[in-house]
Amino acid sequence: MLVNDMEVKYNGNIKELLLKLEYPLEKIAVLVNGELIKKEDWEKYYLKDEDYVEIVSLVGGG
Repeated sequence: MLVNDMEVKYNGNIKELLLKLEYPLEKIAVLVNGELIKKEDWEKYYLKDEDYVEIVSLVGGG
């Protein structure tokens, strides 16, 4: 699968992937194949080899 344009070998759910890649779970959003996945669904959403995952950081500003 591709995660932010990098090839990653992984088999599991979104939350486990984020922990493996050491992302801060509080301030990110995850899109799989262009679809935003709600944070409460991360543990239920299992990724497939052909998925494209985008992990984006949420930043504040003014």
